[in-house]
Formats: sequence, C-alpha cells, structure tokens
Amino acid sequence: MIDLSKSFHPVPKNPPKETKPKTEIKQRSSKQAKLERDRDKKVVKSGKCDGCHKNFKHLDPHEVYGGSNRKRSIEYGFVKMLCRKCHGDNKVLQRLKVEVQKEYEKTHTRDEFIKIIGKNHIKEG
Repeated sequence: MIDLSKSFHPVPKNPPKETKPKTEIKQRSSKQAKLERDRDKKVVKSGKCDGCHKNFKHLDPHEVYGGSNRKRSIEYGFVKMLCRKCHGDNKVLQRLKVEVQKEYEKTHTRDEFIKIIGKNHIKEG
C-alpha cells in the first residue's frame, strides 16, 4: 500500500479561519459621565416624545448632534426627549437636526451655528 496522506489534495483539510479584529468600546471619560448625570437631573423622563409627539411614561434624552459634538449638544441644550422607537429612526433624527438648527438661528446666525457644530443641516433650494 502507498501512503498518500502527504500528497497533493485539491481541497485543504482545515481551511484557515478568518479572525475579525476586536473592536473595543471606548470608556466614557469622567467629565463626560458628569455632564450626562447633570443633564439627566434637569430632564423630565415622561411626557411627549419630541419625535412622534405621543405620550410615554419613559423617554430617553438624545443629544441631537452626537459624536464629537455631543458635549456641545449638552452645553447648548440641543437635547431632545425621544421614545425608544424614534431614538433609532434616522429620518426622525435628521428632522430633529434641522429643527434644532432653525430654532437656534432664530436668535443667532448660521455662521455661529456652523462654528459650534461644524456643519449646516438645512438644505437650500
């Protein structure tokens, strides 16, 4: 008998496994956590959702401009109370960005808004 175990085989016995890089969740800084606690003290957590305008017993605070603008959203009061359904709806979130910008521009200029947030959310034309 001939040993064929080390000869060519068209299909590898154990295909190499693809490893996904681990994504690490960045911890909130103590300053950010303090800002959120202070924000939550001032907020009523039941009432009318700013997205769908229905009454709820539990609403979540949502910083309208997130990411690097999250602290600025808290500082300037760009925080809306949303129900769980609206909190994940991109159309509602985009509408809130436009509404908040329009509200801010009633007392300030568009250039001031762009300096704060870095982007204009109102589409011209």
